[in-house]
Amino acid sequence: MSWRVVTLTKLLDEAAALLRAYEQTGWAEWLAKDAMRIRSRDGYGIEHLLSAYGGMGSLNDVVLQRSNGVEVTMDFNDNERFSKLRSEIYELAMTCRPTDR
Repeated sequence: MSWRVVTLTKLLDEAAALLRAYEQTGWAEWLAKDAMRIRSRDGYGIEHLLSAYGGMGSLNDVVLQRSNGVEVTMDFNDNERFSKLRSEIYELAMTCRPTDR
């Protein structure tokens, strides 16, 4: 497995864990499944992952926050980390796309 694929799947795992910590299970599962597909060399994993980045309600719109029913709290550091992960994942995924498109 190339270093790009190894790095990409590690970043996906980290992003999924961060999303789970904020109960963003839908996105966490999306990224975890794509990591599994990519590790198993399923070419659809990259395309499916990249499809998360387009349009309204996309991964780009996710903000990590917690709500206890009364107050909403956001951790600046976690949001900064997630934003960085999201960008790194996209950039790396673009370099891993199949060339026969």
